[in-house]
Amino acid sequence: MNKKLHNPFESLKFINFRIYFIGMNLSLIGSWMQAIAVPWLTLNITNNPFLVSLVAAFQFLPPLFLSVFAGALVDKFEIKKILILTQTLMMIVALMFSLMMFFNIENFYLILFLSFLNGVSSSLDAPARQSFVYELVEKDELISNAVALNSMSFNVARVIGPAIAGVVIAKFGLIWCFLGNAISFFAIIISLFFISIKKDRVKPKIDQKFLYSVINGLKYVKNSPVLRFCLLILLCSCLFLPHYSITVSAYAKYGLMGNEKTFGYLMSFLGVGAFLGALFIASYGKVSIKTLVFIPFIASLGLSLVGISGNFYLSGVFLALTGASFVITNASINSILQLNTKSEYRGRVMSIYALCFSGSVPFGALFSGWAVSAFTPKIGFIICAISAVVSTAIVILFFRCKDENCNKISNNLKTKDKNI
Repeated sequence: MNKKLHNPFESLKFINFRIYFIGMNLSLIGSWMQAIAVPWLTLNITNNPFLVSLVAAFQFLPPLFLSVFAGALVDKFEIKKILILTQTLMMIVALMFSLMMFFNIENFYLILFLSFLNGVSSSLDAPARQSFVYELVEKDELISNAVALNSMSFNVARVIGPAIAGVVIAKFGLIWCFLGNAISFFAIIISLFFISIKKDRVKPKIDQKFLYSVINGLKYVKNSPVLRFCLLILLCSCLFLPHYSITVSAYAKYGLMGNEKTFGYLMSFLGVGAFLGALFIASYGKVSIKTLVFIPFIASLGLSLVGISGNFYLSGVFLALTGASFVITNASINSILQLNTKSEYRGRVMSIYALCFSGSVPFGALFSGWAVSAFTPKIGFIICAISAVVSTAIVILFFRCKDENCNKISNNLKTKDKNI
């Protein structure tokens, strides 16, 4: 890790990134309001945590099948136009949720359908957003800072959005969470029209046939020990740790005997920790690859302590620890991938990153939903934490047994980014 303290907001000196950062921040608050409203609506309709996990699975099922193909599209077409399209589609989904509430249609299958549509849009949106950072920030050495700021904005919204949602749901009803999200999309859509990418940051066009482009991207990742190792570590964490809408909602209602405010406040604790983790990365740079392998274990420890504590305030502290550790892992891996990938492959590599991050959710969400339903929310936390520890340890041991891989990882990172 780079021990020198940096200005955590240094990448905001670039006007394109600054415009995007402001628009995305406003939009993310609305997205987090909806992220709280959907599982709470589902839980109230069904009174079944497993069905809440099924909704999450439907939302994140499309990335499992579409992310890799989406990456090829991101490398082929202009990213800004792709983002305008995806953000508009997700705004329409939020409006459909609003109409559903306005007409008092409490239908579980309609929730599944709308969540699936949102997932289809997200499949293309996620790799486009991740790749867009490189075009917005004009210096490679500030990519890590920009990635960390993106994580920070995401988690500021995670603090503000759930807190607002908890109050709004209690006082005004769920419909205002969905309407608020729909309106918030105007912020990012309008900001995209004001962004003009410099020619030297625009990725080279690829003229390969679509299917060949997809296969070529997969081969590129397969042939890079750096990318393979980081993506596997990310996959292990994403499978078992970040399914908070399922585990925390069930824990708030059945473990702490709370309500929507309890759920919102616990999610805000999680967001505070994640914000601090992102601030740490923005100020000090990425963690080293050796440190990176231990951070998921800290996140798992925090999650298991939530299950052991059974106390609202202690649970909040441990969720904050989990959030900080998860974001440090995620932001560091994101930066390593960006800096160790050729520009013409960035969309496809970041689509696999999105696949690990979002495509794993259907399996992880169903596993988390099963754990909290079959046992208790407290035991569910512990089961998820142990699963993350075991899977991460297997990946680390596998790469440690491959001395050649370890040497390649170390050497490649040193040549690509001296601060890693």
